[in-house]
Amino acid sequence: SQEAKKSDESTTKDCPDCITRLYHIPTSTFITSENRKVFIADGTMYDEFADLCQAAAQEIMAEKCKLTWVTICDGKNGSVNTRQMMENITPADTSNNSDEFPVNRSENSLEPIRALVTKQTHNNPNRKPHDTLLISTGKGKVRAGIFSRQHLLTTGLEPATCLPLLVEAQNRDMHCVVIDPNARTDREGMATFEASVRSLFDCHCELKEDEIEDGALGGDMDPSVPVDGSIFVLAHSASGGQLVRYLLNRQSAQFLSRIRSISFTDSTHSIQWVRNHPHLASLIQSSKSLYIKTFNPMRDEGNGEDSGGVECPKDQFWTHRFGEIRTIYSGTTEHSLSNWSARDSIWKHFDKNRDNAGTTSEDPN
Repeated sequence: SQEAKKSDESTTKDCPDCITRLYHIPTSTFITSENRKVFIADGTMYDEFADLCQAAAQEIMAEKCKLTWVTICDGKNGSVNTRQMMENITPADTSNNSDEFPVNRSENSLEPIRALVTKQTHNNPNRKPHDTLLISTGKGKVRAGIFSRQHLLTTGLEPATCLPLLVEAQNRDMHCVVIDPNARTDREGMATFEASVRSLFDCHCELKEDEIEDGALGGDMDPSVPVDGSIFVLAHSASGGQLVRYLLNRQSAQFLSRIRSISFTDSTHSIQWVRNHPHLASLIQSSKSLYIKTFNPMRDEGNGEDSGGVECPKDQFWTHRFGEIRTIYSGTTEHSLSNWSARDSIWKHFDKNRDNAGTTSEDPN
């Protein structure tokens, strides 16, 4: 109902620390890391439950944040891999609703490469430039917008996904793009990342009006990515390395010139990759970039849970690997929870760069 929808939206804004948990109804039990195996056995059952929960989480994110799926490559030609397809990519269609999620359709088909993007008013002559938040998750079996399958099952939807970050972006009137580097397994992660970013940002590929089915996006909604406005990137884990490699390979692309700020969370990149490219080296060590590091109790001094936002000491090894980038602790010892624990630090960093760009950022609180 409309009242329930308003109540749900109000809860999201008024309770940013609330967590949606997986719950076993017959026994009135929350699923936790301690009891998970009692309800969800390892192996096939775990994978099936994780896939279902990921699909449900994506549906919730799409509904709450007004996102829709855009197909970058439908994968119907099973004999062609991601890298071969990259040269001729145009978003082909969108899901008819947020319930349609990428699945393997036959042995001769590749997994579709899709992205979740913000719906926009279609053909609005008064459309203003929008800043864009681009989110890319790490490698493994996690899909678009999901940082951890385990924590999605045992800790909660908000800590394990990018939903809190999307809500904050929406509060700032930003456009959102969530790509899916693991769509064709993490072995194809770099190629899938490159295909997604190139198609959505560097090729100016937009859906034509006659390619949108009637009613698919609510009548006047268009899933195209804005070709103006600044881009704010959250690159988690392996996606940090993928981002730097992409920028290294496409330095003349518009995507690079539009990047206003980057937050790396436990990124795998190295400053050594760009040592011969001063412009890139400067970008990822400048005030536009921030490295957020998970606290390691074996190596770091202090209490990991109390370390959020604290400057991280940098030794010779760290400086050789990451350069002079400002580095802070995430406030957790869990790699997969770094984006949840550091969400305030991430937005503080982004907002500072938005303000410096002359953009007024709204206080989400």
